[in-house]
Amino acid sequence: MRVATYQEILEKKFKRQKELLAIGAALHANGHCFHYGKISFGCRDCFSGEQSVNLFHGTQCMCRCPYCYYNPTREEILLSEEQEKKELEITKYKLTQFENYRPAIVSLCSSGETLLYMDMFERYMEQLMPLIRAKNINPYTFVYTNGILADDAMLERLQRTGVQEVRFHWSASGFSDEVYAHMRAAKERGMIVTVEEPAYPPNRDAIMERLPVLEELGLDHLDLIELHLTEYNWDAMERLLPGDDYVAYKDYFYHLYDNGMTYDIMEECMKKGYHFSVIDCNSGVERCRNNQDQDVGFSWDCIADMCRAWDEGAGFVPRMKNGKPYRC
Repeated sequence: MRVATYQEILEKKFKRQKELLAIGAALHANGHCFHYGKISFGCRDCFSGEQSVNLFHGTQCMCRCPYCYYNPTREEILLSEEQEKKELEITKYKLTQFENYRPAIVSLCSSGETLLYMDMFERYMEQLMPLIRAKNINPYTFVYTNGILADDAMLERLQRTGVQEVRFHWSASGFSDEVYAHMRAAKERGMIVTVEEPAYPPNRDAIMERLPVLEELGLDHLDLIELHLTEYNWDAMERLLPGDDYVAYKDYFYHLYDNGMTYDIMEECMKKGYHFSVIDCNSGVERCRNNQDQDVGFSWDCIADMCRAWDEGAGFVPRMKNGKPYRC
């Protein structure tokens, strides 16, 4: 794995984007959101910076993906009862004391397997959702999971907490039939189903071969994420991806260039007319998501028609800064 310049990689990407724009791809968010079809509403706050509630707990996972960018020897880190109470009180205070705090999106996630911590998330949601809905908001709520624990009983629990979308990291289980059955169960329950995968070149053919299966399933959204490289997965990637055929480069963080995998998959979906959307969740998206000042000069027009509508929600405003809404 060699390290390339930012310019080399961006030149490759922009050339391919122009080709795909000519056959049906789209650009939004001032050029940072490159996609096919209307993407999940849950992706929107990465580009808008609007108010959201992101509940992030737990570190353990039953899978051992070779590209995982977390510390593989990490110990379990959970909030104490006192810390959990304090975190809840902060969010509850914002919901009850600031009229302009109107989160349109809620996400449940962890640095491990989210559903291992469902008891904790249920405690949070039982207290927060009534306060959000008291403002006449039905927030778009989604969860990240490898899918192994997402059987029908778990899906029922998720729906009771208000979750509408389940994002499955299918390859974590080796694209198991069990997880596919859980994806199908989620669809049968009327939930929105996303497959969210790292754009890991060795998985290119495995994902490509499964596109017809995902279409038959009725998949809603395919999220292909440019792989974040950290101190915890760099050595593994150099070992597993030797030579100059695989390339790392630095944008906001270091990333593994996907050798065109995302755009190959997107092109296949467009040519076959598949009904699910596809997003190139690349290093530029990560830059947007981590930019604390991205709302300066932001206009909602730049994301108009980017996402599938979430008509059940009430009004929203950009996230607060110093107790006041951002200008837009």
